[in-house]
Amino acid sequence: MSQIHPTAVIHPRAELADDAVIGPFCVIGDRVTVGGGTIVESHTVICGPTRIGARCRIGPMAALGGDGQFRGAVPESSWLIVGDETIVREGVSLHRSIKEGEATRIGNRCYIMATAHVGHDCQVGDDVTLANAVLLAGHVSVGDRAFIGGLSWIHQFCRIGRLAIVGGFEVARKDVPPFAAYVHGGLKAYNAIGCRRAGMDAKAIRAVRAAYQQIHSHRSARGAADAIEASDSSGVAEVREIVDFLRSGKRGITASCRLARRADSSHAGEATD
Repeated sequence: MSQIHPTAVIHPRAELADDAVIGPFCVIGDRVTVGGGTIVESHTVICGPTRIGARCRIGPMAALGGDGQFRGAVPESSWLIVGDETIVREGVSLHRSIKEGEATRIGNRCYIMATAHVGHDCQVGDDVTLANAVLLAGHVSVGDRAFIGGLSWIHQFCRIGRLAIVGGFEVARKDVPPFAAYVHGGLKAYNAIGCRRAGMDAKAIRAVRAAYQQIHSHRSARGAADAIEASDSSGVAEVREIVDFLRSGKRGITASCRLARRADSSHAGEATD
């Protein structure tokens, strides 16, 4: 039988696994499912429809499954789905989708640190880390094994590619490609440490590094994609992933830091009226 603290409030239609643990003063709402081995810590509120996977740890004082922060009615049939073995720390808020029958999704083995926020209709992959106070606006997608540093903000509809890293205190208004390192408002390089930790072989890492050299050399995403496709490494799967990312999306691609610095330096010393 589930371990439910006597001060917790559980809706009759909530479904709790036999070995789920619900801490003091928690509120588990209608159409909430909590998987096996999951621990919900004190003062956490989970609204439905929400499905929490197995062996997760939620809270304390987290708020999951609430209506999206959106001017308009949120359908009762929209979802929040959290995968297995995901950690959601204190004060985190995760919102349901605002679309009928669709879901905000958090993958498996994610680590969402204190006071982070994931807005409605976000799609967060597996093994993603969101550090303290990261804010994902609505409809953001984050690829597997991406890392977003503390106090960073991601604009609505932006994409963060697989194995990308976003530094702390950053604001991403455009897409960040796979394997990128985003700091100081632009693409600095590729995520060398993350690629090695992910087990990418030397050939793939060299190809990714060469692809980012092309990105640093071209002012448009289309120009960079064309140059990468014309290179010797165009057949490498990771490079193909970068090219496909550059050619898709609606918000545009974050610019290279190197190109931004060149533009700034070209105006340095100009006469002013």
